[in-house]
Amino acid sequence: MSAALSHLFVSVRDLRASEAFYAGRLGLEILAGSVESGYLRLGGGDGFHLGLEEHPDAAVATDGIEIVIRVDDVDELCGRLATEGVVIDREPADQPWGARHAWLRDPSGYRLSVYSTAHREPE
Repeated sequence: MSAALSHLFVSVRDLRASEAFYAGRLGLEILAGSVESGYLRLGGGDGFHLGLEEHPDAAVATDGIEIVIRVDDVDELCGRLATEGVVIDREPADQPWGARHAWLRDPSGYRLSVYSTAHREPE
């Protein structure tokens, strides 16, 4: 028997704002659903998927969840997001595990870590 993770399913306060953030700003592909249907599945690169369902009146429990997204250039992304008014909680920095990470929050308050392969200056 084998098992594989398919996707993380989370409730969001505003699906339209989440679509604009994840698809528009971060570049994830819409794989299924629509804002009108109340559900979106996002992903890309044959990887893990994120399922979003709108629950505007419910408490959205964001504590203890961190969504991690790999991008081509975390510095470029964070620079662009900052000019668009997105608050970057922790600016991009090389990490001991060999990637360059930054941390921020999505429109519902979920903690995101965006990362790319660490930029190393040639010796």
